This record gives sequence, structure tokens and C-alpha cells, in this order.
Amino acid sequence: MTAMKVVSVEAFPLLAEPIGERYWGARAWSTSGAALGTYPVRARRRYAYSATIDTVLVRVETSDGVVGWGESKAPVAARVTAALVTELLVPLVVGSSVDEIAVTWERMYAAMRVRGHDAGFWLEAVAGVDIALWDAWGRTLGQPVHSLLGGGFRVGVPVYASGIPAAPAGSGDAGLATVRQTAQRLRDAGWTAAKVAIGVTPERDLASVAEVAAVLPTVYADAAGQYDVRQALRVGRGLQDLGVGFFEMPVPPEQLDDYRLLADRLDLPIALDSLANRYQALEFLRAGALHVLQPDVCRAGGITETMRIAALADAFGAQATPHVSIGSAVHFAASLQCAAAMPNIEVMEHWIVENPLAAVATDLDAPLPGPGGPMVRTVPTAPGLGITVDEPTVRRLAGQSVKECHA
Repeated sequence: MTAMKVVSVEAFPLLAEPIGERYWGARAWSTSGAALGTYPVRARRRYAYSATIDTVLVRVETSDGVVGWGESKAPVAARVTAALVTELLVPLVVGSSVDEIAVTWERMYAAMRVRGHDAGFWLEAVAGVDIALWDAWGRTLGQPVHSLLGGGFRVGVPVYASGIPAAPAGSGDAGLATVRQTAQRLRDAGWTAAKVAIGVTPERDLASVAEVAAVLPTVYADAAGQYDVRQALRVGRGLQDLGVGFFEMPVPPEQLDDYRLLADRLDLPIALDSLANRYQALEFLRAGALHVLQPDVCRAGGITETMRIAALADAFGAQATPHVSIGSAVHFAASLQCAAAMPNIEVMEHWIVENPLAAVATDLDAPLPGPGGPMVRTVPTAPGLGITVDEPTVRRLAGQSVKECHA
């Protein structure tokens, strides 16, 4: 087969109004209301979130007319990510062979080495292009992406519900009751596992996790780096007693030595979702600092780098699982293709709210209760990512986003 060339690359920033409550991560860890007078200083541990549900979709087209779609994680400043694709990545990718994805990935990764290239906006932009190339190559060959990655270890991926914000400080018993009611609604919908967004205070967080654990058999906890190491040890011991499945980002990811200490002193798995490339992952693995690596396919350089991180984790006896906190069906489909091909995955994250970006794609099955276990999401088997992207809808939403920008 003659290798087809990439003839066009387009990026579409999408900004959608949330349906119902604001994104759960924003409710738990937003910069709004971050106090300066406590330790650790909250203003140092809070993150910027958009008021809308934002992402960037990437479209590539090959010389034989095959179209592939990818997604760049862009929970804030989606237009910045789209501009990086348009202004910097398009010249590198147009004209490349669609079957040389690893070669193209290295060319993209290296392009910004002298200006910061190993995380953040750049890796997110690269991810969208990389996923789109895999989708196009799979469609060219008539094969799902997981087959191109070596085959599927499973036809369905167990998923947990993400996420339930811990009861806010000062909310009293009413706040804890809300946490329990949320867990009960998930249980009634068939969920058996959920993740709690903690990072309020050790006492409040443990009380919130206890409420969820009283309702659901499996609970995970994500502190988003809100603790110092002493607090993380205290909370971690409490989470152990509650039987929590893993403790995600207990301290800021810059503190590798603290991750190693926590991994040594706690008996529950330590997880981290902010690893954006294999080199960062290797540092943590060599230090024995992680048990569960959570690369986000739309943030960690796409399918190419996510699978490298998973292979590294496997070599060190650690688990890997895609991080899927927020995004469109393209994100979910790419994550499922990776998860199917990972031998060392136990369960995957699943955003549980009604998704305002759902209209951009079809053919992705909703999660269904497994036989006596967690919810399961079926891995698409159609070519590429296995979904159909509604291009007119994407272009319409992107046009609306541009109009809002100039309003």
C-alpha cells in the first residue's frame, strides 16, 4: 500500500454551557474562594477552570480522502490550544505519511524543546493531532485502533463514576448528607464504584469518603495535590481504614520524594494523573513512588505516548489507566481504545454528568452494569476510534465559540 499523506489539519475550539451543575473538579479545586491565611496556603494549590465545558477537536485529512479526529484536553483557554495546533503543528504534520505516526510524534515533541515542551498546552496540542492520526490510520486500514496497538485484552472496560465533591468546609451535617445522597443516586443508577474529590480538611475529607463508602462497595479518592506530606499521611491512613482503592495526587506532583515516602508508609495504592510524558513517569517508577499511573490521552501526548507510559508502568509492576475527567466522545473513545490494549489496567475513570459535548459524535455505547461488578463500557470495534464525528455540529459549535470570544 502506498503511504497516504496528510493534506490538512484543522483545530476547533469548543466551549459549551454545562448542563446542570458546574464541572465537579471546578467545584472542588477552583481558584475562587482560595484563602491565603491557612497552611498549606490554599491559593498555591488551586486551579483555573472555565465556566464552560471546553475542549479542542482536531481534524486531519489524508490524500485519499480519509478523515481522522482527535481531541486536545483544554479545560481552559481552548483557543490557545487550537492556535498552537494551527500555527505550529500544521506545518510539521501536513505532508507527513499517515503510517509514520511515531516519527511525526517525535517531530512534534521536539519542536518546542527549547521553549518548554514536556507538559501543558504543548503536549495537549500534540495529543489532539496524534489521536487524529491514529484514527485516520485505523480508518485507512479498516481496523480499530486497539488492533493496531497489538490487540485487545478485553471487549469491555470496567469504569468508575467521577466524581463526587467532598462536603465543603462549614457545610455541617447537611453537606455530608448531600454527599451520601449523590452516592445513593449513583448506586440506584447501577454504579458500584466512584471517586471522591477531597482536599477540604483531613477531617472533612475522611467523613465525606466514609459517607460514600457506606453506600458503594468501591471508593477512590483524589486530593488534587491539596495536602502537605504530613496531612497526606494522616488522610492516607484514614483512607486505608475505609478500604479506599487508591489515593490520587495526595501532594503536588513536583514533590517526588514525598510520593516515595507515602508509597513506603501507606498500604493503599498511590496514583497520579498529571504525568504528561514517559520521562516523568520513569522518574516516579524508578523511585518506587507510584502504584497506579493515570495518563490522560488528550493531555499526555496522545495515544502514542499514553501507551509508552502504560508499557513503562507494566515493566515496573505498576498499573496504568487512562484519566478521563472531562471531554467529548472523542476523548472517551480514544481512552477506551488505549484501555483495551493495556494489559495492566484494572478500572478506568468515567465522567458522569450529562455531557454538553455529546452531540459531536455518535456510536459510543453508554456504560452498562457488569455482572456483579463495576459498570462496563464497550470498546468500539469499528475502524479507527470506532465513532462517527458529526462534522457540521463541530463546525457550528466552533463558530459559536468564536462569536462568543468577540462578543
